[in-house]
Amino acid sequence: MVQPVDIADNLAKTELIRKLNQKIRTDEEMEQREATRTFKAKTSDDTKRTQESIKSDMLIINKEQRQQEEKKKEKKKEEESDNQDNPDMDQSEDKHLDLKA
Repeated sequence: MVQPVDIADNLAKTELIRKLNQKIRTDEEMEQREATRTFKAKTSDDTKRTQESIKSDMLIINKEQRQQEEKKKEKKKEEESDNQDNPDMDQSEDKHLDLKA
């Protein structure tokens, strides 16, 4: 049988254990909230960095496009200068006739 002193001791400890368990639960919840808050902050920072890299990528792409356009313009200028050097070639191509007998 249980002695009266043991019952009183267990009842006193029950309240302390309940408070201790509640504190442990709230501490775990606070840790989880803090981890979530940190994760959200880190994620939002990552998206900002990603957007910056997209801008820099667009600058690189635009630079490459401009270089390609400049190359095309140079080729056209060379072709035009070649055509101006040989005006007889253009005329001979216009006067050429395909005749079939």
